[in-house]
Amino acid sequence: MVQHIKEKGLDFMGEFEYADKNLRKMQLIELEMLVEFDRICRKYDINYIIDAGTLLGAVRHSGFIPWDDDVDIRMLREDYIRFCEVCKFELSDKYFLQNYNTDKGYRWGFARILKNGTVFIRKGHEELKSRNGVFIDIFPNDNLPDTFPGFQLCTLLSLLCRKMLYSELGKIHAKTALKRAGFFLLDIFPKSWAHQGYEYLVKRYGKLYTNKVRCFGYGSREETIGFQREWFEDICEIEFEGISVKAPKKTHEFLVFSFGEDYMTPPPVEKRKPNHTATYIKLD
Repeated sequence: MVQHIKEKGLDFMGEFEYADKNLRKMQLIELEMLVEFDRICRKYDINYIIDAGTLLGAVRHSGFIPWDDDVDIRMLREDYIRFCEVCKFELSDKYFLQNYNTDKGYRWGFARILKNGTVFIRKGHEELKSRNGVFIDIFPNDNLPDTFPGFQLCTLLSLLCRKMLYSELGKIHAKTALKRAGFFLLDIFPKSWAHQGYEYLVKRYGKLYTNKVRCFGYGSREETIGFQREWFEDICEIEFEGISVKAPKKTHEFLVFSFGEDYMTPPPVEKRKPNHTATYIKLD
């Protein structure tokens, strides 16, 4: 682990401890990227919604949750494809659009925008050879079949693809010997197979108009259940850190689905921590 960080020309710092000043500085870098993302989407009439803690922060804090360290965005697949295409010539050279096509060492089934010149090495991800930096996540959402067989196929195949992509890390960091052995076997297979699995699901169900959608490249309770399509189609403007961004018009319904009825109540003080523990961060 230490060797991989040294190969990147960095000093190993153990587990990075956020200071309030550093966390806010990282939030402002992410805000820069959100502004650039929103600019491109508005210029080319591409729809999106802010998601997860970003949406909760907009509603509860009119911006970042004070201890949040990332920005999450969701798009329907057709909007995601258009965004990735126009980024080839429209995205500022201060940033890098990271996905499997632009960075073959990248291991996830969704895109990121990275801030060039920054470094963010997540704890447990030190072995990855992909480009890194302060980022915002962009999740493509695909049709989730209404039929039980189709739903099961999407759930199982997307799980297998995610585990295959994680296997490079899982064979080292999984908590049990049995799991490490399983990830070791999965790591034998080319990572391109996992992306081909995603592409199969996208194409197989791409022409459907289903009630629910999900990101195949990300795993959570919400993804397994599926997000209501109308949340992506009936959108509104919402304030976030002094700018206007897009959100589901049924914001309350979306947040109840994601966080429960009590989403306006902050967690206990001891749980107010960033989501992504890092071993190295360079913000400028």
